[in-house]
Amino acid sequence: MARKARPRSKKTKKDELILKLSDYQFPGEKQAYWTAVGVTYGLFIAAAAFVAVSNYNGIMNSTGIKGLQGMNWWFIGNLLVIPLLMILAGNYLATLHTKKKIKKAGRQAKVMANNFLDIHKLLTKQATLAGIKVPHMYILEDDAPYMYSIAGGPGTIVATQLMRESFSEDEFEALLAIEMGHVKSRHMSLKLATQYITNANPLWKLLLFPLLIIKFLGSGWSDLADYTADRCAALLVGGSSIVNIVMVKRAAMFDKQADVSTEDLHAYVESSGDISTDADQMERRFRIGNFIKSHPNLQDRIETLNDFVHSEEGAAAFEKMAQIRAQAGLNQPETG
Repeated sequence: MARKARPRSKKTKKDELILKLSDYQFPGEKQAYWTAVGVTYGLFIAAAAFVAVSNYNGIMNSTGIKGLQGMNWWFIGNLLVIPLLMILAGNYLATLHTKKKIKKAGRQAKVMANNFLDIHKLLTKQATLAGIKVPHMYILEDDAPYMYSIAGGPGTIVATQLMRESFSEDEFEALLAIEMGHVKSRHMSLKLATQYITNANPLWKLLLFPLLIIKFLGSGWSDLADYTADRCAALLVGGSSIVNIVMVKRAAMFDKQADVSTEDLHAYVESSGDISTDADQMERRFRIGNFIKSHPNLQDRIETLNDFVHSEEGAAAFEKMAQIRAQAGLNQPETG
């Protein structure tokens, strides 16, 4: 009797290609994170162990052996969760103003297919490529141009209408990809908490002192997290040029002394070969180069991203992203 053919099994998630943090994470970022957070937790675990031993010895010496029920477990337990609570508290305080703005703006500010169709499509596409749930996104009316992300749920990206209007479609896509990189990498809870404690008044610094310890121990982690998000953005948009352009352009928006036009910036980033006979290009390179050098973190971000794109690690990551695009039925972008 002939055997029945087994039905072909459906493709499982394990069989699907998924972008992983290890595909693009900047070297040293993971170590910097765990140095800051891990050592801080270690200090509080050591404090909890010290209290437990002291408490147990006190029970034995004063009232006889009562066993573990005589321990002050409530206090010891609080010591163990204080660092986590402080990170959550710092993140809450850092995003409180933003959440009030979102609530005031109402549902019409939320990016959905019926009000911000183009951005919604872009948001969905990038989330698909990143292998994450689609974050919430809000476009707010504000006099200041900004875009940033906050933690919680699938993540939330907030931008102003002015920021959207100040960048071309390709540039806005790259800006969004950087924030998607932060959401994908789960940076924002700690990043916002440490940013808040830096500018907090002395009272909050005292109340949230574990955040000061984390910030001190991980002083360079925030920059490394930016490098990681930049790498993810380059993968999502197909290259580093447009990511570098928006990084410089965004920095120039907040520098009143900057003499950087969009046209010059694109020509500067996309230029190649010998420019020694092109006076305009030489002058442009000198002017924009000086601006970039005046922002050390900006220069580092551009250099480290370019290094990644031209490395074996970067080539492997872009190859994997090409396969992910094909798997999702998306067109391959023009790289640059």
